[in-house]
This record gives sequence, C-alpha cells and structure tokens, in this order.
Amino acid sequence: MSFLDQLRKDKMQSMKNKDKVRTGVISLIMSNIALAEKEQKRELSNEESLEYVQKELKQTRDALDSIPEDRTEMRAEAQAKIDIIEEYLPAQMTEEEVRAEVVKLMEELNIQPEPKSKGLLIKEMLSRHQGKTDGKTVNKIVGEEIGK
Repeated sequence: MSFLDQLRKDKMQSMKNKDKVRTGVISLIMSNIALAEKEQKRELSNEESLEYVQKELKQTRDALDSIPEDRTEMRAEAQAKIDIIEEYLPAQMTEEEVRAEVVKLMEELNIQPEPKSKGLLIKEMLSRHQGKTDGKTVNKIVGEEIGK
C-alpha cells in the first residue's frame, strides 16, 4: 500500500469518527503531495512523500512557536496537529543518537572538527538519515561537536 493510499484510508476513518482536526491535517498533507505530483508530472515515492510530511511538521512547529503563551487553546490545537503529523513519520532520532552518528561520521570521513566542514557534515547526516531527524537538530549538534 502506498503512502498516499494509507493517507486516504486514514482520512476516511477520521471522517467516520468525526475527528475534524485529524481529517484537516491529513487533507493538508494529501493536498501538498498531490500538488507536488502534479508539478512533477509523476507519482512520488513513499520517501519523497515523507519529505512533504516533514515540511508540514516544520511549518506547524514554527506556527506553534509563534503563538503567544497565553493562547493555550490555540497552542493545544497546534500541538495536536504536530502529534498527528508525527504519526506518519518514521521514529525520530534522539539528540544523543544524532550526536553519536555525527561523531561516527566525522571519524568515518576523517573530518577535522573545524567550521568549514560543518556544511558537509550536515548534508551527509541529512541524506543518510532522511526523515529520521530534522535539519535544525543536526545543525545544532554539528555546531556543538565542531565547537569543541
């Protein structure tokens, strides 16, 4: 079953359950994927589709960060959306796991801890662990490891 088929199935179930938030989130993800397929004039692979889920997660987290603390209802709704989106992503790596992978990668590629190698490390980490971590976390940890 393709990722898009799974989304369609989940959307139908959420509509039957009258879960408006879940239905809305799934619809948004589906429309982003459908638009990408239309623009690229081909069907996206499951891995490519996950990139759009990751992008939606990032946008929703950014939106949550911009909501004032006193707007608890809006923050709760944004957090609920984040929880739903995360269900469609592979298990995310913890900061400790990312740090261990960065150190391992530095040894594997024989990279010295200097600022000019930061871009290479980030690019390699994101390509090897696509969908399992985000650029913000990798950037933070690579910066810490290089700064030692």
